[in-house]
Amino acid sequence: MNKAWRLLPLFTAGAMVLAGCGSAATNTAAASKSQTVSISFWESHSSGNPPGMAIGHLVRQFNQTHKHVKINLTITKASHKALGALAAGDAPVVAWISHYDGNFLSAHALVSWNKYFSGFPAAERQSIFPVVWGNGEVKGQHYRIQADAKVSELVYNKTLLAKAGIKSLPATWIQLARDVAIIKQKVPGVIPLAWKDSSAHILPPFLSNGGQLFKGPGQKKVDFLSPAATKTFTYFRNLYQHKEMVFSHGSAIAADFGAGKIAIADGTSAGYFLKVNAAHGAFPIGVSGYPSGSAGHSANLVQGLGFVLLVNHTPQDYKAATTFISWWFTPKVQAYWGTHSGYPPVTRTGLSAIPQSYFAHNPGVLVSAQALQSPYTISRPVPTGYKEVQSALDTAFFNAVTGRTSVASALKTLQRQADSYLSGQSAL
Repeated sequence: MNKAWRLLPLFTAGAMVLAGCGSAATNTAAASKSQTVSISFWESHSSGNPPGMAIGHLVRQFNQTHKHVKINLTITKASHKALGALAAGDAPVVAWISHYDGNFLSAHALVSWNKYFSGFPAAERQSIFPVVWGNGEVKGQHYRIQADAKVSELVYNKTLLAKAGIKSLPATWIQLARDVAIIKQKVPGVIPLAWKDSSAHILPPFLSNGGQLFKGPGQKKVDFLSPAATKTFTYFRNLYQHKEMVFSHGSAIAADFGAGKIAIADGTSAGYFLKVNAAHGAFPIGVSGYPSGSAGHSANLVQGLGFVLLVNHTPQDYKAATTFISWWFTPKVQAYWGTHSGYPPVTRTGLSAIPQSYFAHNPGVLVSAQALQSPYTISRPVPTGYKEVQSALDTAFFNAVTGRTSVASALKTLQRQADSYLSGQSAL
C-alpha cells in the first residue's frame, strides 16, 4: 500500500495547505491598535491525537498572524467541565462542546453568536454547509457553531473483500447483508462486519428506511413504533444472530481492523484516520457512505463539537472570539483541518481548497464531505431530553439485536421511555 495512506505523512504534506492562513479579519474591532485581547479557549480533543495536534497548530498559527487577539488554548473536557467552571466563576470565553448543548441552554450559560455576526463575513457564513450551520441553532439563534462535523461511514479491507469476490461495497442495506454472508462463507475466521451500537450509528439506517426522529408537533414524541424501526432493528438482529456482525467500540474496531481481523468496519470520518493508521499500510483500504434503505436513499446524522460563548464575559471578549471563528472558517484553515484532523472541512470553499490528489489516497474525508452536502443528512436534536432518548435507544437496540428481548418488546419499551423523557421526566 502507498505510504500516503499512513497518518504521519499527512501532517507534513498538508503543511503547504496552510501557507498564508491569515484572514481579512486580522484585527478585532474590540481592541485598539496598541491592545491585545487575550481570551481563553477550552478544547476537548487530546493533544496527542490528530485533531488535537491540528487544533494546536492552528491556534499557534492564528496567534502568530493576529496582532490584537491572542487565543489561550486549554485541552480539557469542556462539554463536562464548562458548566462547573461557570458556577465557580472561572469559565472560558469560548469552548468546544458537544451536541448536548441543551444542558447549557437550560442553565442559561450561553450567549448567542447572532449579535456578533457583523465580525463574521457573510461569504464565510454562506460557505458553511447548511446542515452544519443549522446544528446548534435554536429559534433562529446560533448558540453553537459546529467546528468538527462527524458523519457515519463504512471502511473496508479491500484484500478481504477481494477474497470473497466483492469489488466494492454495495448500494443498499439488503445487498450489504448478502455480501457479509458471502464474506463469512468464503473468508472464514474474519469478522464480516463490526458495528458501533450508538445512536449516531443506529439512527441513519432507521432514517434511510423512512423513519423520523419525532412524531407530531413539538418534539414531544418519538416514532419508534413504526415499520422503519422494526425493519432496522430486525436487520441488525439477523446479522448478529447469523454471526455476521459484532458490536464493539471505536478504538477496538480500529485495532482489529488494522490487524486484518475485520472486513467491513462501521465508524465516522475521524475513525477512518484511526483505522488507516492502525493498518500501517498492510492492505489497501476503501471507504463508502452508508447504503440506501427502503426509502430509496442513504441518510446520516451530524455529530461533533462546536464553538460556544459562555456568559459573564465582555463584548470585547466576544468580538475577539468572533475574529477567531471567522478565521477558522476561511478556506485555507478549513483545508488544513480537513487534511490533518480526520474531520471533513465544513465549508464549500474549504473543500475546494484541498487538492484532488489528496483524495486519491485519503477518500474518507471526501466521502464525509459528500454526506454533509446530502439533503438526507440531518443535525442531531438539541433538546436536553433527547440525550436520554439516545441512551434508551442504545440499550433497546443492543438488547433486541443480541436477543435479550424481542424486537417488538424493545421498541415498545423504547417508545414509552423516550416519550417520557421528551415530556420532561428524567432517568437521572
